[in-house]
Amino acid sequence: MKFIRDTAITFSAHIIAVILGIAAVIVIARVLGPEGKGAYSLIILVPALLALLGNLGIGIANVYFGGSRKHNWTELASNSLISALGLGVLLIVGFLAYFFIFQPSFLQETETRYVVVATLVVPPILLTTYLSLVLLGQGRIKEYNLVSLAQASVRLVLILFLLFALKGGVFGAILAWAIAALMAAILSVLLVCRTTNIRWSFHLLLFKDSVKFGVKGYLGSIIQFLNYRLDMFLVALFMDVTFVGYYSISVVMAEALWYFPGAVGTVIFARTPGLGAEEANRSTPRICRNTLFITILVALVLFGLGKYILTLFFGSAFLPALRPLWILLPGVIALSIPKVLANEITGRGKPVVGTIAAGVSLAVNIPLNLVLIPRMGISGAALASTISYSVTALVVLVTFLRISGNSLVDTILLRREDLKLYADAFSTARNLDARKVKSEARAIILEAYSMLNPRFWLGSPLITHNRSTSNEQELTEQQGEDKNLEDS
Repeated sequence: MKFIRDTAITFSAHIIAVILGIAAVIVIARVLGPEGKGAYSLIILVPALLALLGNLGIGIANVYFGGSRKHNWTELASNSLISALGLGVLLIVGFLAYFFIFQPSFLQETETRYVVVATLVVPPILLTTYLSLVLLGQGRIKEYNLVSLAQASVRLVLILFLLFALKGGVFGAILAWAIAALMAAILSVLLVCRTTNIRWSFHLLLFKDSVKFGVKGYLGSIIQFLNYRLDMFLVALFMDVTFVGYYSISVVMAEALWYFPGAVGTVIFARTPGLGAEEANRSTPRICRNTLFITILVALVLFGLGKYILTLFFGSAFLPALRPLWILLPGVIALSIPKVLANEITGRGKPVVGTIAAGVSLAVNIPLNLVLIPRMGISGAALASTISYSVTALVVLVTFLRISGNSLVDTILLRREDLKLYADAFSTARNLDARKVKSEARAIILEAYSMLNPRFWLGSPLITHNRSTSNEQELTEQQGEDKNLEDS
């Protein structure tokens, strides 16, 4: 089944990226300590927020317009390039003017050069976001995941080199992050160019259409980002960067649970525009309830082993992160529901639902943080997040039930056939032929290895199809590939 295959590929890539990302976090935490880790986390939040502000929903529009054939891929990719560069430069100039004139208090404990270098990465971040979603919209799941894998790999290697070999400190960690972001942007361009011409041309009407469609979900993305990260700024405001360091570790560990729901949501978002409402209504509840079940199981493991994981990987200096981690887990479990359902609803052409849910959640999040952080410290920030995440889940869930006509029980509670599916899978795994498993594993490794070959990125003889500037031809070829995969 193509959905399971694409989800497996995306989840596997996310898991590898998580491992690489956590390894980088461990190195930074061990070398820089709570204060240095807090400064690093706070600084890289700045370009992340700026890139989100400049996104304008263009990436979401790329998936929808390309997948529904309303615009061709060449125009979408070309507009993405020009938009990323233009919006990125405007954001850099605007923020640096604000930074030097007003000198915001939450960045007072950081060096100016750190902030400047991090801010310069905004255009590459935007370009990676736009073009990776072109890959996703084209159904090129392997290439879509390669971007994040390559970025995580380069970041880890550079962090190891700059922190250990060159003793680069906080600036070395930021520089490694910046170079990895630039590399991801270059790789995104190379991968898209394998099948789609990118021209130095700008289509104003397409830009207006993209913003008009994407802004509905874009506003939700901004609000949701604030739900996820505003507490970091508030912790820095009410406390100091050392506590930001503790809390950032709690967040990293808790949010690791989102990678499976995120992988599922990514694939659902890509496939829903091509599905009929009846098929979506039938399949989505099964996907959602099983995703929730798996997330709960992993959360229970993390709850039990959290203290040992913290001590083993980050050191006893980060044990103050344990209690906020425990408090965050219920909220992270709840948010696995909209990770699936909000993407499905957006794929139906209704991104405003996610925006409304995020807005309601933020309206709960901000006052709770302002009340709880001064009283409970970083545990208060975690409690505010858990409550607001639960509100998001409730709003999205109720909306999905109304749109699809499904019941609450079918959407979130396991059914007997689901348990039978797990039992069958376990039985099949026990009876697998070891030689067949080794053969299939070897094939997967060879396929992954081929992605590291520069010819794969540049589209030389490794490509199995010719470049096409025609949108109809590109879509026909992609659908033919998908059909062959489904038949096999």
